[in-house]
Amino acid sequence: MNYTIFKLINGLAGNWPILDNLMIFLSKSAILILIALLCYLWFQKGNVRKYTAFYIVLTLILALGCNFIIHQFYYHARPFVNHHVNKLITHSSDSSFVSDHGTLVFSTAIILLLRKNSLAKYVLAWAILVGISRIYVGVHYPFDIIGAFILAAISATIVLKTTSFTEPLMKILLRFYEIIIKKLPLNLRKKLISND
Repeated sequence: MNYTIFKLINGLAGNWPILDNLMIFLSKSAILILIALLCYLWFQKGNVRKYTAFYIVLTLILALGCNFIIHQFYYHARPFVNHHVNKLITHSSDSSFVSDHGTLVFSTAIILLLRKNSLAKYVLAWAILVGISRIYVGVHYPFDIIGAFILAAISATIVLKTTSFTEPLMKILLRFYEIIIKKLPLNLRKKLISND
């Protein structure tokens, strides 16, 4: 079933240049959009969204750490290793399961959902599209993406259930942020404080 669904999605690649370019962009968008989103959350007024950014980072560390361990002990060949696929981007032939990109985007979306952030539904839609795009461009199977969702959900739940342990670290970060802000030139400080 994994390969059957893969063929259905990847079989669409190479037929419509506009769709191909959109999927390539989505497939490569994860890191840059994630950084932009974290910056946006951090520089918003008050501390609620700063905490959300903090929990996203902790979830990413936990989930990607678990993913790294999985890759060390379990190798699952990428689709293009064993099959003829419509491969739209270059990629190494390292282990396919679990998807790093999927882990990134779903960790972010799930924290936003659990924190009831207004951006959650948009980020979740983006995460799903990124997951589909990784299949479309030929570098992941559907189960790699589903595995990423499950890993992200477990990691996000653990992070939000252990906030009492991570709270002191966040307070230190906020204190450093305040010190840095005070050392900035007045005009730049006013711009940041107007958002903060």
